[in-house]
Amino acid sequence: MDSAPGTAPSTITASFLGEAQAVVGDQLLTGNAMFLPGGATPELTAVSLTDNTARTLLANSKGSFVATPDGGALATAGPSSVDWHVYRVTPAEDGSATTEKALDLPAWQAAPDGMTLAGGELLMYGNTTHTGGIYGFYDIPLDTAGRPTGLQSRRGPTLQGSTCPGGDAACPQLEALGDGRVAHLWTDAQGEEHVLAVGLDATTIADEPTGDAGGRIGTGTGRYVLYNGGTPGSQRVADFPRGATAGGTALDRTRTAAAVWGQRLWTPGGTQGTVVAYDLKAKKNVATVDTGAPCTPSEIQAVNAWLYWSCGSAGPAGVYDRAANRAITVPSGQARLADGYLVRENRTTHELLLTDFHTGTATTRTVAVLPTADQNTGGSTGRWAVDRFGGNVAYLTDRRQVAIVTAGVPTSALAQMEAQTDPHPGGPTTANPWRPVWQLNKPSTWRLTLSNASGTVVRTLTGASTAAAVRPAWDARTDSGVFVPSGTYTWKLTAEPRDGQGPALALTGTTTAG
Repeated sequence: MDSAPGTAPSTITASFLGEAQAVVGDQLLTGNAMFLPGGATPELTAVSLTDNTARTLLANSKGSFVATPDGGALATAGPSSVDWHVYRVTPAEDGSATTEKALDLPAWQAAPDGMTLAGGELLMYGNTTHTGGIYGFYDIPLDTAGRPTGLQSRRGPTLQGSTCPGGDAACPQLEALGDGRVAHLWTDAQGEEHVLAVGLDATTIADEPTGDAGGRIGTGTGRYVLYNGGTPGSQRVADFPRGATAGGTALDRTRTAAAVWGQRLWTPGGTQGTVVAYDLKAKKNVATVDTGAPCTPSEIQAVNAWLYWSCGSAGPAGVYDRAANRAITVPSGQARLADGYLVRENRTTHELLLTDFHTGTATTRTVAVLPTADQNTGGSTGRWAVDRFGGNVAYLTDRRQVAIVTAGVPTSALAQMEAQTDPHPGGPTTANPWRPVWQLNKPSTWRLTLSNASGTVVRTLTGASTAAAVRPAWDARTDSGVFVPSGTYTWKLTAEPRDGQGPALALTGTTTAG
């Protein structure tokens, strides 16, 4: 409007994401809270109409935008729902735009549509905005007693609603993987289901198409997720290795009862009561266990040395302790196995029942009474969930709030379930460091040392696990910041259990630099 009559429209060539929201001064404001590609962050961008430069005006601007009559704009922004504000955007004398905080907003409270626990993290799925269709995962860190130790944070990009089979109210299907990620199902426009894994950051989605529809998420840990297809007999294990956004299929097989724990898939053996462990990396059977079950199990679950089997909802059920080589009888019925105990719901009385079997004898107690009005059909990740990587139980109250119960059952010793420690191709650099992953069975604090050929420690890294996964990064520099010479380096990982139960874990190996 300020141009001379007859001036031809100009073209904006600056690179930016989002849609036009307002013009303030000589700046075009662009932003889009709903649809962003993986790796992009929701932000308000100012694009100059005079020189086509672009700059970030507000980071984490994933709310609404309104132009104001005075030539400015209002935008909502903040890193989380508990740190949310209205900003006033006004033109400056030089044509640029400035921002100032105009109003602090209270947290927008929303009941979770799904929840799960893993490695001391409460992960909730839901919509914390006023806009339909904007779903995401949110995390609250917990201590060993289940008390929050930090604020809620977003752990994934904006997602479409999760796949829910017709007539199934126990939805969305969530499986916490114990490495900071959650797996769930999504159906594309062609009707094909995809296994998605999100949670390491606020932007990345790992995706593996299934080629099927009407399926269910089974169990999963770390990089591996079990998918039971809607096609009769179809079963596969999706693989999401470190750094991958495109998943793979580690195994495609005929469907049976099955469970994934670490890099092992447990399935019924060739004789009654036996269960076989298949190593997903070695591609071969590595163990056979006689559980004593009087049937071919219709359900199998695995956590650490515990193997749960069931002969059906009306049949017997048991747990086999592989560490002590003993069979333990447990109550039948839909249950979720954890470390030394299992949880089930009495669908008549709505009692949440915890069966502690870690001593070899099963004892059951009521840990909560759930609301009479069902939110779902009683499965884990709906009304209740258990932490297979650390010991707590969560459930939804009649006010749709999440309550945490400490199981009070001793946890197993810290152990490695799976690891990805192969050297970085071409040697690590500052831009592309070596990023090993050690998937452990419960949360830890860790120390990683790297030593040269003479045994001298050149770098020491420390940290806390992401859920139960250790994820350091080494840029091939020493503690003083100097690049190390090319060669082979010995690493040593020492992890201390965060719950203080059991000894430290020590692992060693080699990697290369240069």
